[in-house]
Amino acid sequence: MYMGMSPFDAPGTYSLLQYTELAEGIWYPRGGFDKVIDGLVAIGNRWGVEYCLSMPVAQVTLSPDGRRATGVELEDGSTLRADLVVCNADLVYAYSNMLPQTAYASSLSTRKTSCSSISFYWAISQVVPELKTQNIFLSNDYRNSFDSIFRDHLIPEEPSFYVNVPSRVDLSAAPDGCDSMVVLVPVGHLLPTGSSKDNGTPSKSGHKQDWLKLTKVAREKVLSTIKTRTGVDLGSLILHEQINDPSTWKQAFNLDRGGILGLSHSFFNVLSFRPKTRHASISNLYFVGASTHPGTGVPICLAGAKIVATQIMNDMNQKIPWADECSNPASAGKEQNELDHMRSPPLTACSLALSAILLALTVAIYYVWADAVLLGSMIDWTSTVVNS
Repeated sequence: MYMGMSPFDAPGTYSLLQYTELAEGIWYPRGGFDKVIDGLVAIGNRWGVEYCLSMPVAQVTLSPDGRRATGVELEDGSTLRADLVVCNADLVYAYSNMLPQTAYASSLSTRKTSCSSISFYWAISQVVPELKTQNIFLSNDYRNSFDSIFRDHLIPEEPSFYVNVPSRVDLSAAPDGCDSMVVLVPVGHLLPTGSSKDNGTPSKSGHKQDWLKLTKVAREKVLSTIKTRTGVDLGSLILHEQINDPSTWKQAFNLDRGGILGLSHSFFNVLSFRPKTRHASISNLYFVGASTHPGTGVPICLAGAKIVATQIMNDMNQKIPWADECSNPASAGKEQNELDHMRSPPLTACSLALSAILLALTVAIYYVWADAVLLGSMIDWTSTVVNS
């Protein structure tokens, strides 16, 4: 659920997320995630930023030679000139719709993407003590439930899902005596209309991405599971409801294939394989968001935004105000801890070298394995031909 991947396919490194949750805890912005936006807006206001709302951008404008970003063109045809452009639209959408078409842009649309979700937002008429702040309901048919999402791109027969009750820790999230809930049901991402998987196959007839029907099914299964496992008839307590499904994620937010967490975090979609924050051939154009470095999630995207800010300052030959704070926490008035010694240059260089060696070794092992599988398949095919 963190990365939008099946745990059976995800790199084992991501198991460290469990440790960070247990050891470091989870942060929640009181008042909801709108407060994060409000905080960023307030910082911008202090520095004289002008916000232009309800002005959708149609494309990034380029210099005559197409090698430099010069601003943006809005959907109403007007243009805004700029020294540089930072694009926070979905990266795959931006390359496909806001920039000239290239082979690289086409390749992004074929990369593995994260799953989507059917998300319910419920206003509940009373406090439901049986549910805590974070609740995960796991399917008894665990493996097949993920196959339904990532292989068939549908909803499992018995879906796993996540229920967040923000009103348990934030009294502003619901009126007195009530609860607010967010229910996230992972489902497959959108498939091209008319594709074989979208319309079903001879062996799996009826496998069609009918999201109106699948949303109804998801709602019934969520309420049924909660009632079975907690004894709470939640359906009778819902005062108000909003829903997002893969089609609305795509339409409202331009998310590629409705994937809620950007491009997949599989091995060949991370580290040096992930799309860069700086455009390779168009100067003064940068990207932030889930599908570029470092990856998905609000904290990670904010970290990516800081990376981009650092790149821009370097490209403009400007002093980076936070450089001293990052390199020496003690000089910034921060308490040092026992891990700070790992930031020393010699150890950092050794760590980078070791990481590069391990990465190269992993890639080599993968290709040896792939060649062995291919060779085995050819031998089986050859034997079949000879025997026939």
